[in-house]
Amino acid sequence: MQVIDHEPLFWFFLQHENHYYLDVNCSYSFVGFTRLIQLNDLEVKAYLEKEFVFINELASEIQYAMKSTYADRHIMGEIGDLVHKTIMDYNSKKE
Repeated sequence: MQVIDHEPLFWFFLQHENHYYLDVNCSYSFVGFTRLIQLNDLEVKAYLEKEFVFINELASEIQYAMKSTYADRHIMGEIGDLVHKTIMDYNSKKE
């Protein structure tokens, strides 16, 4: 797992093997949380065409529609733990 890109305090974009993941910081009222999704084939295609611009747009959409469209796509478990560890390692190397 590796961080491909990030927007500070907003999102991390990662790759693991042939899969892409987007971890977005969200908030609802006074509660903050993240929403982690695996990009589907259409999203990967759009990323390959538009790169950073697409990822930023997708992250904004996830933040806006977090409780509906993307809620059922949230990933937890082993991949979620690996993403968290990768982000923590990435952040510690930047300090």
